[in-house]
Amino acid sequence: MNKVLKGVLQEELERNLQRQRVFLNELQKYPKGYLFIQRMHGDEYLYRKYRKGNKIISVYIGSINSEKAKQAFKDRERYLQLKRDIKELKEEEKFLRKVINNYDWVWKWNDRYN
Repeated sequence: MNKVLKGVLQEELERNLQRQRVFLNELQKYPKGYLFIQRMHGDEYLYRKYRKGNKIISVYIGSINSEKAKQAFKDRERYLQLKRDIKELKEEEKFLRKVINNYDWVWKWNDRYN
């Protein structure tokens, strides 16, 4: 029984690591940086700002109502969701590794004293 349960935990850890790899690969498809709305002469324009070394780079996307801007907002939301998912998976991975590492000790202790 204990080997079966440990096997299930290890399979879950592998599944978790695979999902992390998939999410990290998908994350690479989206541009880094944050979106910034600049108001000029009563109009609003969207820029993406990111850091490159010590410099902050600002890339013009378009008018706030343009299709490019709408797509940029969708991409940014997906990027942030992937970051949250990866963080959650890393926390789960940490927990699974802790359980697997302590698993052998618990069963050895249990066999010894029962």
